[in-house]
Amino acid sequence: MSKVSADGATRAPDAGDWSDRMAEARQLRGYVLAEAPDIAPTIDVGEPTSGVTDHTVWSCAGNLTAVRSIRARVREFLSRAGHSEGALDDAELAVSELATNALLHSRSGQSGGVMTLFIRSEENRLRVAVADQGDREADGALDEHGREDGDDFGRGKFIVENCATRSGDYWTEATHVAWFEIDDQAASPRP
Repeated sequence: MSKVSADGATRAPDAGDWSDRMAEARQLRGYVLAEAPDIAPTIDVGEPTSGVTDHTVWSCAGNLTAVRSIRARVREFLSRAGHSEGALDDAELAVSELATNALLHSRSGQSGGVMTLFIRSEENRLRVAVADQGDREADGALDEHGREDGDDFGRGKFIVENCATRSGDYWTEATHVAWFEIDDQAASPRP
């Protein structure tokens, strides 16, 4: 599989790229159930506001390596879509917070958990959402911190609100979805 560099040139992947991917795949095997759960997190994608849109959906095992993978996927996808560096940086930081919160406060962060990432790119706007599997189940230990705690938690929402033009979250029967949108007037025009 070849890669596209920032200048648009196609290059063969480095040997390190493949070895990194293989190492990550080996780590993930220990966290993924042999059979996929019946209920995967779902996301309400909303209605696009412009005529041209591109999107992707990706599900992954809920573990700490997933946060790194989610950040990389968001940056790569939005970069290919022509979004500005400022929007890429903000989106990468905000999605790190959403994915980390999903791991810490939901069943997605427990053994066999899954998170789903949704990315939509329009000409001057992007939307990113992370769906998790709802509230964390008791696992024998006291879960001292919930989504609403203000103690040493709660700064992630402040970070997301400062990175994004709009943000929010909603619940379905089995999932919690946190999302943000960034208006990107500096995005490259689409052909």
